[in-house]
Amino acid sequence: MSIPETLVGETPLVRLRRFEPRDGVEIYAKLESRNASGSVKDRAARAIVTAAEQAGALGSGRTLLDATSGNTGIAYAMIGAARGHRVRLCVPANITPERKRLLLAFGADLIFTDPADGTDGAIREARRLEAAAPHQYFYADQYGNPANWRAHFDTTGVEILAQTGGRVTHFVAGLGTSGTFVGTGRRLRAHDASTVLVSMQPESPLNGLEGLKHMPTALVPSIYDPSLADTNLTISTERAHSLIRRLARHEGLFVGPSSGAALAAASDVAADLRRGVVVTVFPDGGDRYASDRLWSEPDDGLEIVADVREQIDAHAAAAYPNECCGALIGRDARVETAMRLDNVSDEGQRRRFLVSPAAYRAAESEADASSRQLLGFYHSHPDHPARPSDFDLAHAWPNFSYVIVAVHSGCVVDLRSWRLRADRSRFDEEAVTPRSAVFNGSASCLFVS
Repeated sequence: MSIPETLVGETPLVRLRRFEPRDGVEIYAKLESRNASGSVKDRAARAIVTAAEQAGALGSGRTLLDATSGNTGIAYAMIGAARGHRVRLCVPANITPERKRLLLAFGADLIFTDPADGTDGAIREARRLEAAAPHQYFYADQYGNPANWRAHFDTTGVEILAQTGGRVTHFVAGLGTSGTFVGTGRRLRAHDASTVLVSMQPESPLNGLEGLKHMPTALVPSIYDPSLADTNLTISTERAHSLIRRLARHEGLFVGPSSGAALAAASDVAADLRRGVVVTVFPDGGDRYASDRLWSEPDDGLEIVADVREQIDAHAAAAYPNECCGALIGRDARVETAMRLDNVSDEGQRRRFLVSPAAYRAAESEADASSRQLLGFYHSHPDHPARPSDFDLAHAWPNFSYVIVAVHSGCVVDLRSWRLRADRSRFDEEAVTPRSAVFNGSASCLFVS
């Protein structure tokens, strides 16, 4: 076993007393960020790689291939580096910059897929690659590999029983690959058939809970056993985000969004109990989302540096009667650079804008090169108000600012900024500073000859 792998498992179980509803009801969370590469996925990745080696499926120079939203890929890459395996991963282009840096640091080869397709798009691309060159790859298939849930049967469940002295009465876990819930749940049930198992998933297919699946609309993992759960709870992204901010500021626990969702579900279970020991899993730490604006309150607003505002206006006027688009780069909700991007829409650029995955990555690279953040995007609305359209709603991503510039006859007449709700149900307007003359009824006319 390699040095990193000796640090997989035996993670701490912490009691969350401030979330307990009454005496006699205890809530605990397993801190999986304490694993070697920083997430619960270390357990499954180690088991999958070990099983493949023992079966001879990963020998003869084959490359490990899989789809991931980041955490399993980081675990594969860590173990691959330690054991000498090449690793190729299909990932949505909008995974957090922190995850991309970790994947590259461990030497993984990354194939970026359309962010709008989420992990399902990454799965389809991995399957396509494996079908085209089956002798080149070992397709790990974390969503269908039984070694995934077995890892939790053999480790996570055993640890929880030891750490609670066998007193656990309720187990709560989110559904992504479903390996954590299925494997741990089966182990706890083998110990005590009366253990209540509660699965959790996002309340909407359009959510900001990276790593979790909305099962009714997703490609359902073949290792998922829907008959195992006594109850399935759905949690909103806003509630999960609110809870991780509370955990960080009042408990000193810095965890990721899926941990907030797990705590929400565990709290709901505990609220209905008179006595019980509720255990959940916090899959990863907040460090993998540190650049995400979810840590700031939604009403903090957006500041656009004056000369950048002028550049955005000029771009919008020059593109008229078509829509222009670009990226907003800066620090702490302060836009310092407007990076022009190509509008790749094939539906008519007078009414649509679309940013390609390659352009998205280029914008992130531009931000990374100057140690700044991709804060969002801007685009223009020719002869249309500076309000989001249905098309904008369908193609936007949460936690970004979307600046819309209204242009009439080549004249910029309004600029507003919007934030998409985490459940992608609607946009909320955010304040923009400084306010310019355009908002006082004096349009900024930038005619281009």
